[in-house]
Amino acid sequence: MEEPTREIFAVCHVNDVAKRRAVGYVLARVNDEGKTVPFPVVIVRHVGKYYGYVNRCPHQGSRLDFEPKSFLDPTQRFLLCGKHGAQFDIPTGVCNDGPCVGAQLEKVEVVIDDNEVCVTGVTIAEEDGLDREENDVYPEVVITAD
Repeated sequence: MEEPTREIFAVCHVNDVAKRRAVGYVLARVNDEGKTVPFPVVIVRHVGKYYGYVNRCPHQGSRLDFEPKSFLDPTQRFLLCGKHGAQFDIPTGVCNDGPCVGAQLEKVEVVIDDNEVCVTGVTIAEEDGLDREENDVYPEVVITAD
């Protein structure tokens, strides 16, 4: 039986995420009740591959980039929760140091399509940003279905 085609949503160009760096975006997701809600994600390039996670530490639910745009430890080998210092393995999202050892970041499926980093497996609202309480130190993104 053939799998149904999954929608992909472009988030950024591959060059927007420099080698071994991480960039945060606030997307708009449709929740189970059909409401459009903020969906903060972090896209990471590590050893030539791209990974995506919900930008929320499993320890207390705070954003990883407690300091805006700061996602990685000083060695740039791990994602880091800036609030309490939890350290996460980039390929797996598993916490290997800090207050939530063994917990895992929520993975967001990422695919590369025509040099665009795209997310799939989630229902993204096709909107230009969101009305949200956060200030604009976090980048907005225009989501378009491919």
